[in-house]
Amino acid sequence: MTKYYPLQSILLILLIMVAGIIFWQSDNTSQAESMQAKWLQVQPQLVEQQLGLVGRIRAAKQKNLSAPFEGVISEMFVQEGQTVEVGQMLLRLDPGQIEIKQRQAQAELLKAQREVHQLRNWDSSPEVSRARRAVQTARTTLDNIKANLRDTQKLFERGIIARMEVDMLMQQVHAQQQDLLSLQDELQNIKARAQGEERKIAEMELTNAQARYHAVTAQSEHQVLKAPFSGVVVRPTLSEGSKTAIIQAGVQVSQGAPLLTIVGLDRIQVLTQVEETDLHQLREGMPVKIMGNGFAGQTLTGHIATIAIQGNAADSPGTAAYYDVVIAVDPLKNEAAQQIRLGMSARLAIILYRNEHGIVVPPQALVTDNDGSTYVTYRATIDAVPLKIPVVPGQAITQGIEVQGLQAGYVLVP
Repeated sequence: MTKYYPLQSILLILLIMVAGIIFWQSDNTSQAESMQAKWLQVQPQLVEQQLGLVGRIRAAKQKNLSAPFEGVISEMFVQEGQTVEVGQMLLRLDPGQIEIKQRQAQAELLKAQREVHQLRNWDSSPEVSRARRAVQTARTTLDNIKANLRDTQKLFERGIIARMEVDMLMQQVHAQQQDLLSLQDELQNIKARAQGEERKIAEMELTNAQARYHAVTAQSEHQVLKAPFSGVVVRPTLSEGSKTAIIQAGVQVSQGAPLLTIVGLDRIQVLTQVEETDLHQLREGMPVKIMGNGFAGQTLTGHIATIAIQGNAADSPGTAAYYDVVIAVDPLKNEAAQQIRLGMSARLAIILYRNEHGIVVPPQALVTDNDGSTYVTYRATIDAVPLKIPVVPGQAITQGIEVQGLQAGYVLVP
């Protein structure tokens, strides 16, 4: 016998089956999500971004001492590697050659002074006096000839002498007048010498002679080289390709030749280079950590002192340029000072960014909303209700991405 079920029963059974299927799917989805996501604890930590470079240690204060004049080293008072104090005598040069130049410069100075003195007192000079006497003599002679001409004309008018004598005296008057004009012009030219270009030339020659004499005198006063500051005597720094001269007594040196270098050990610095692609990240004053194999176990601190304006670019086009960067090292402790030596290599960690209380999350925890803003799913405690917290991404570091607007707690990481 066939059994019929009411329609309500059939609908009830179908609803129960659908609810079971939905519950089963929901349970599987939650299990899958729990397997694919986890809650990560975040808390304030040190956030630091660094740029690694290599460099070489050198003295922050050093000075090359050159020969002040050409001569022979007569005495050496120090040796390479010796510690010296400020003002201590280093070597002495024989002043024989510089004294010859000094006497020559003094002779030129005396000649120039005499020439200028004559031009400044030109009105009483022998040249002007002779020219004046010549003019006066010519004027007196002219007056005498004119007087003789007047007497001769009277005699001619009385018929005592011939016309020829009158004409002859008139010619003499004319010639003497021309001589007087010439001598007067010569006198004016001689007087003008003291006010024209000749005097300017003499003044300039005197200035040059004084400068040469003072320069040679100043050189001769430095025949003994002294230490400009306390430090260590080292071999002078020469340009590439130059031969190192042996500095000892009896050696002939030319003016300007490097003799010794004094380096101060109280302060050191590190010279490094940075490629142009990283140059924009550096600023003067940035802190720097300094390490090296030669002083293992010691971490020195310092800051960027200077960044070069001009780069050291290679000749080939397209090659990146490098810029010199000087790192000023903070004063050394006794233990570090005993290990550090000039010329050692150093590894540098330039601190580009530092935040001692930063919050860092994995990149996967950042979610972009429909409006373009960024947020994380956050819990203050592991049992708290999840919240959608807007954040602002910041520096990217090895541990993840620093964010602003988040406190210590837990974030959901898919």
